[in-house]
Amino acid sequence: MAPIMNFTCADRDIGLLVRSIQSGPENELITAFIEQMTPVLKSRKRHYAIFQEPLLETGFPDIVIVSYSPHVYDNWKADRNNLTTLDLKILYHLHFIGGAVAEKIEKQLGVDSKNLVRSLERLLGASLIRWYAKQWMPRSLKTRYAVGKIAAIEAKIKNWASAFKQAELNSWFASETYVLSPVAKPQEQVLTKSERLGIGIYSMPTEYNIKKITKSRRGILPSSYASWLFNEWIGRRLNS
Repeated sequence: MAPIMNFTCADRDIGLLVRSIQSGPENELITAFIEQMTPVLKSRKRHYAIFQEPLLETGFPDIVIVSYSPHVYDNWKADRNNLTTLDLKILYHLHFIGGAVAEKIEKQLGVDSKNLVRSLERLLGASLIRWYAKQWMPRSLKTRYAVGKIAAIEAKIKNWASAFKQAELNSWFASETYVLSPVAKPQEQVLTKSERLGIGIYSMPTEYNIKKITKSRRGILPSSYASWLFNEWIGRRLNS
């Protein structure tokens, strides 16, 4: 049984900020969901981390459950603790395009040359990129990216439209997105929208009854630099 890593508080040492807990029925729903899901996750063979309302460019997703392979972090380099958001944006871009010279990166991302050089130096020191065939190349994801799945869950008591909107935003970084609702039987139009958008629904009419009503469409990771953020937060915590 693997332990669950919980990220519920801000941790500036690893670069994680979270929103302060807002009391109310939605927070009660979130808390109950995490309490009931934790033993379920512990019973599985995988390793998991649970984030509660981490600060991202798109806002504060209510719950983010990440599965990861701990052995990928075995060769963690301390230089990775100093990587910035810009560094991860450049790293994701290199993985997306397969490699590029500095001038091409500057043009595509709109990064000035001085900041780009500093970022490339940090990524090189962290062994996440290399200079090969006269261009900057990313190193293998298999040995650098430990995350297997990122499931984002957005809790809402009544407002389905708002919940689906935020869940769509969460697909920017997550491989699976869900709406969490206390409604036992969502209306047909809600189910139709869920299927059309590829956003799953968790129903939790009581604090002891979680049911997956519809499944989420599965996406590929990393899907953005924010997908890398979760990978780095876990790695920094494990190697702190």
